[in-house]
Amino acid sequence: MTGNRGYLISTIFNLDNGIMRFFSRVIDLVILNLLFIICCIPIVTIGASLTAMYSITLKMVRNEESHIIREFLKSFKQNFRQGTILGAIAIIIGFFITIDLRIIAMGYDNLKIVEILCYAAAFWSYIIFLYAFPISARFIYTTKEVFKNSFMISSVNFQWTLLLILLNVPFVAMLFYSGVSMLLLFTILLICGFSGLALIQSFIFRKIFGKYEIPR
Repeated sequence: MTGNRGYLISTIFNLDNGIMRFFSRVIDLVILNLLFIICCIPIVTIGASLTAMYSITLKMVRNEESHIIREFLKSFKQNFRQGTILGAIAIIIGFFITIDLRIIAMGYDNLKIVEILCYAAAFWSYIIFLYAFPISARFIYTTKEVFKNSFMISSVNFQWTLLLILLNVPFVAMLFYSGVSMLLLFTILLICGFSGLALIQSFIFRKIFGKYEIPR
């Protein structure tokens, strides 16, 4: 009986055990999420932080990651210039689209076509940047090539693109459902929400990226 109990305990706490691997992965995601948030604080570094986070999660789905903190900081440094440029462009586009929609919302009915164009631009901009940071993290491209390939890959794999968009629906629903759900959402995001979503997305990106150039 004692031998069986000892075997059970040793099995549970064995690092190769499925349960221990799961908790180890959760801890990695919490650490990665914290690194991502900290590196986003200057605002202008959001793009570089996103790229670094995807570089880790894309390795996670292949079981290629080793030291989370060291690899994140290394990727953050390597992709700082391109990631920052991508992030800055995303912020600028988002800013101008928001301003245009606010002006239209003031009651300018003759700008209905402009409103439709703004929503179309917002939709495609979101899709392009949804791919841009993972592509920048996984492939060696110029910034121009990142945008070009983001558009082409997202269009060719549109069924997967829709799935990637749908993954955000629960977060949006929690944001607007109630004050309690909003608080819960912020709590999840602070703990492991960003890294967790990136990891789920990375399983899809792995399937998509496997069709194209050899990753770095």
